[in-house]
Amino acid sequence: MIEDWMKKANDGVWDLLNENRKKIWHLLGTDVIMDRMGMLMDVYMPAMVHHQKIFPKYRGINRGKTVVIVATGPTLDYYKPMPDVVHMGVNAAIWRKDIPFNYLFSMHYTKDFDFMKELLNYEDAVKFLGIYFRMGGLPIPVYLTEREDVESFYIDNLLQLVYGTRVEKCKKTIYPLDISVSPLMCYRSIVHCAMQFALWTHPSKIYLVGVDCSGRGNSHAKGLNYETWGDWGRMDFRTFIRPWRKVKNWIDAYYPDIEIVSLNPVGLKGIFKDEYTDEYINRMR
Repeated sequence: MIEDWMKKANDGVWDLLNENRKKIWHLLGTDVIMDRMGMLMDVYMPAMVHHQKIFPKYRGINRGKTVVIVATGPTLDYYKPMPDVVHMGVNAAIWRKDIPFNYLFSMHYTKDFDFMKELLNYEDAVKFLGIYFRMGGLPIPVYLTEREDVESFYIDNLLQLVYGTRVEKCKKTIYPLDISVSPLMCYRSIVHCAMQFALWTHPSKIYLVGVDCSGRGNSHAKGLNYETWGDWGRMDFRTFIRPWRKVKNWIDAYYPDIEIVSLNPVGLKGIFKDEYTDEYINRMR
């Protein structure tokens, strides 16, 4: 009887260790060290070379202009395209046919996402495709890197590797000072990559559209086919709010002359300057 009990206890301990081995590795620090080494070799060092071919030509290119970053939150439904602005879209925002995009951002260059074909066939925009470390990330196919309208860039997603879905727990959340020699930070959202690029082009004003950071079940605008994304299309994006609060301080320090406006803000209310469209105001009455 005692031997049976000891065997069950022993098996239970090993089951517990196996179920929580990722957390234990984090506590020991070994996997974090390996991830940092991999990030250095596979992301930072290539970015120091590759980004010098990509980003210098865009530095300050939008001075005096207004940039609108178009994400896919529910309030995108209340956005009417502004005239004479630079539109930067992310992922499935491409399905908004009434918006004339100048730049498009994604890191989902696989057949699993139906918007990618639409995005890559969009003729009037420069496409930026992010390369990220592990987490299912694969090298961008050669046929994409050979296209003149496709710009590849490296993403530092180490915080996602360490903190998983709760990257907001990280105390250090900032952007790189010089994206021409450093990978871009994403904090689980390609919108951050678009924001870093927008700041790099130095417009006078940046609007954030559809960056709702809203809860599960109400996380995307209509007509973007997110129902085909499975669980990813039903995510709870409220954990994305805290990283925005942190990078806001960084933006104030390094780009104080650029006005950041949240259009019809939900989760970002009170972080940047808040503005509302008539369509959204009427809906709230």
